[in-house]
Amino acid sequence: MSYEENFQISNPKQLSANYFANRPLSECRVYQLLNGMKTYGNAQDAANSVQESFYINEAQLIFDFCKWIDNEIGGCGPINIQELWAAFHNQSDEQSWRLINYWKTKLAKYKNL
Repeated sequence: MSYEENFQISNPKQLSANYFANRPLSECRVYQLLNGMKTYGNAQDAANSVQESFYINEAQLIFDFCKWIDNEIGGCGPINIQELWAAFHNQSDEQSWRLINYWKTKLAKYKNL
């Protein structure tokens, strides 16, 4: 057996992107995103500032979520980031749709002041 075969790195449990979609955002990701949004003013720049700490399997999902937050919702905070994360993955669900519309209209009021 060659050296490469003997010490081949294998990951027996490959994580799919759905693995992260079916779970709440970790406490670390919530802190990173909210702190970045406070610093930079939007979710996409917040994600870009901490992208080195993302797992490869979750990075694209978080970037898509942040783009959706900026373009569709208009922002988020500690009170609604987990709800919006769940709604982002279940947009066809009626309850998620109501939640999305609620936060969209609520945040639009504050943006129009």
